[in-house]
Amino acid sequence: MTVRHSPSERGQILVITAAGLIVMLGIAALVVDLGMSWMLRRQEQNAADPAAIAAARWLRDPVTGNATWNPTEAWNDACFYAQQNGFFAADSGCNAAKLSGSLRVHSPPVSGPYAGSPGKVQVIIRATHPSLFGRIFGSNEATVVSGAVAANDADNSNSSSLVALQDVCQAGAAGSVNGGGTVHIFPSGGGTTGGYVHVNSPCGGSTDNVCENGVGSSALQISGTLKTPYAYVGGSCTYNGSGANGLVCTNGSPCLQEDAVPIGDPLFDVPEPVPSDFPNGVCPDGTVSTATSTKACNLPPNGPSADTYCPKDAGGVNVCRLRPGTFYGGWNVGAKVRLELEPGMYILAGGGIALSGTSSSVEAVTSPSGVEARITIFSTDGPNCASIAAQCQGAITFTAQQAFKAKALNSATCGIVTPNACPWKGILLWQDGSVTKTPKDVTIGGQSSTILAGTIYAPKSTVNINGGSATTGCASGPTAGCLAIQIISWRWTITGGGLLEMPYNPSELYQINLRGLVH
Repeated sequence: MTVRHSPSERGQILVITAAGLIVMLGIAALVVDLGMSWMLRRQEQNAADPAAIAAARWLRDPVTGNATWNPTEAWNDACFYAQQNGFFAADSGCNAAKLSGSLRVHSPPVSGPYAGSPGKVQVIIRATHPSLFGRIFGSNEATVVSGAVAANDADNSNSSSLVALQDVCQAGAAGSVNGGGTVHIFPSGGGTTGGYVHVNSPCGGSTDNVCENGVGSSALQISGTLKTPYAYVGGSCTYNGSGANGLVCTNGSPCLQEDAVPIGDPLFDVPEPVPSDFPNGVCPDGTVSTATSTKACNLPPNGPSADTYCPKDAGGVNVCRLRPGTFYGGWNVGAKVRLELEPGMYILAGGGIALSGTSSSVEAVTSPSGVEARITIFSTDGPNCASIAAQCQGAITFTAQQAFKAKALNSATCGIVTPNACPWKGILLWQDGSVTKTPKDVTIGGQSSTILAGTIYAPKSTVNINGGSATTGCASGPTAGCLAIQIISWRWTITGGGLLEMPYNPSELYQINLRGLVH
């Protein structure tokens, strides 16, 4: 049987074949372009890495720790190492790169996880290569951008006392001072700088650098008084309320910068403590908390048996004492309890801490050997969160009516009481942000006096601090409300009608120790 094709059919085959060839040529051109871009990116990265390390030596003197940032020398060193790796090789290459923006050196970095973070330098290299595929659309070149971040930031704390990492406008102000009281942040411990406020939220969008009286959407909202050396806000600052004084500049006006560059999480690469590296916690009744525990330590449970392991003091308050370790399911603390914590690392593997009720208090106490009372609390998921609800992260709630006194582990104590906790010295409370479910909030307040020191780190949670109405400041003795703390959280809210002093003392906070290439 003979098959005959008409001339029109043969013409269709030619058209389809021609179209297929065009598509194949386009794919081939795209593959070649992607390969060239990948090779150029690799070359850029090989140049940006040593360039960033070289520029970082101008950030901070490695011996004295003094800031020595010299943008000219940092630029020259960065360009030298870029030239050594094949970029900007001509005699005028560095000048041309500066004019064209092909080589940029920023401190602090302007993008990525370390954006706005002090003690670090970012080098960005931009280069082009011929584009085969791009010519179809009228572009003869493809641009490739690579960068690197290096640090020279040893034994240094983040300079802000209050950091709100939330970088979107959502659910009101990311930083709030409410209640009509006064929050006073100031450098202490021999330091002359620090104690800043940084709110990433773009809410409000003002750029006049004035904290204005009014209501509505804003990033930082004050009802009362916030005294601070400097405040950096991505959006706007507003204050409202009868008699509100708003933002007070303690280093002279102006101290507010609106439309500030958002900063990245300064502690995002700190490794998390591993529960299995620490001993199993023991509840006051002698129950050992294990990875299969299905409930929290009850401190104390109802009934007269509580007096056996949490004896009552003269005021009828049960005194429960805990030693460091990993508690699967957390703590559930009832009313009329004084919770005493011996120095060391406490890991809450699920459950969190529920502390409330009348006549309840928490205090880190000296160990039997006489070691100073210093603690670190890390709240995360337990290993069986998927099957045991009690082992999923719970809220951290310290809302007792009496004193809450605790300070973070420091160099003088961590090596004695819990040597493997030393990498986290300076952190008082860490609410893990990488848990399975939505991270839970941290609430501290309602006490007649709150005396804390250390970094509270809750990168995906809201931290609520209630300073109460009777606090009178750090200088007024042991019953005063004094928070020598740093809060790094997704959002933070401080309430209270009294004076709440927050001295910024770097020696009490988590010390960043980064040198060399970090990103």
